[in-house]
Amino acid sequence: MSDTPLIDPTAPSAERQAKAERPATLDGARVGLVDGMLNPSGNWGQGLLDGVERHLSERFDGTSFARVSRPQLTPNPPDIWAEAMAEKYSALVIAAGD
Repeated sequence: MSDTPLIDPTAPSAERQAKAERPATLDGARVGLVDGMLNPSGNWGQGLLDGVERHLSERFDGTSFARVSRPQLTPNPPDIWAEAMAEKYSALVIAAGD
């Protein structure tokens, strides 16, 4: 399990956390693109992720992308899901909103 806890976005306050580790480059990396919008059928998240994928693929050589499903209701706590994603991807981009 990660040493850095996730922050509950609904909490009234939170202590400042250190930034997550980031790879030095995304050249050759595998990047997961997650549509976390509350209404995925509206395709707002997919549109945002299309733009991110286009931008990153132009900047970094050999980067591959995968659309990752993130069900709104999942049996796994977020930290377990995040750990599983960290094993598969160098980075995740999550489109979130309603």
